[in-house]
Amino acid sequence: MVVDEKKEHYGILIYISTLFFFAAMEAQAKYLSDNYTVIQIVWARYTFHFVVIALALLFLKIFNYKIDFRKPRLLKVQVLRSISLLLMTYFFFVSLSKLPIAEATIILFASPLITIVLSPWLLKEKVNFSTWLAVIIGFIGMIIVINPNSFSEISGIDRSWIEGIVYGILGALFYSLYQIGTRVLAPKESTLTSLLFSGAAGLFVTSVLIIINFDPLTGRESWKLPEWDSWALLVSVGCFGAIGQLLILWAYAKSKATTLAPISYCHIIWAVIFGYLIFNSLPDSRSIIGAALIVSAGMYAYKKIEKNRTIDH
Repeated sequence: MVVDEKKEHYGILIYISTLFFFAAMEAQAKYLSDNYTVIQIVWARYTFHFVVIALALLFLKIFNYKIDFRKPRLLKVQVLRSISLLLMTYFFFVSLSKLPIAEATIILFASPLITIVLSPWLLKEKVNFSTWLAVIIGFIGMIIVINPNSFSEISGIDRSWIEGIVYGILGALFYSLYQIGTRVLAPKESTLTSLLFSGAAGLFVTSVLIIINFDPLTGRESWKLPEWDSWALLVSVGCFGAIGQLLILWAYAKSKATTLAPISYCHIIWAVIFGYLIFNSLPDSRSIIGAALIVSAGMYAYKKIEKNRTIDH
């Protein structure tokens, strides 16, 4: 039992490190969006991510580690999940380019609540009254962050704020679809198969858009030749994402999902830290209150659903 507790503690520390690398990747993406198109940044995220993962697997194979990669069994679900992840990344990066990093991240974390709303139809899962109530409270929190009262003075606010909110909500929606796809695949596909498939799919689509030099958001050219320092940042976007993916696999190998799920909200804390250190921005009181409602609702709903699953089994 002592050994298991130590493994759980290591898993938690690894997972917190995972969230650090993901938040660092997003901060880099926001910083780069001032000079480069979002599609170029997303391309870098997938390209260098894929390179790092491939090198890591090659290293493991050289030292005779077992690599659990198999041909996809549920190809259609793999494709839909990969498209959802790509669109989530794209829309979230657009949101980051227009909103403070903390606010964009808070909106993204409404995705678990959207997953609950979609689960009765897509996963055929029952949702009880108290969970629906938690979802409503979470969405109230998102409304507080969005601050719809400011829309009545639309001429007096920055249009990019509204665009950032819309793209942030789209990012949360597709992240929910990605999570649902992950849950469908988990019992039938190896984690490595899903990881490589989604990475290769994103790399293919973004590479095509880079080759034809088209940014679907603006309709303009997608490629701008980076300076050397910008190349380093673009590479780091992919490397941070890849390191995060590898660490998350390690974390889940040491700790249970039920232990790590509530800790995922530490991502918001890292986003606030990066927002302050790099962009000199801090969330206002509205965003803090909204985030508290979203996090509380998400944690309650998750624990309630896990409890019901345990009872059902």
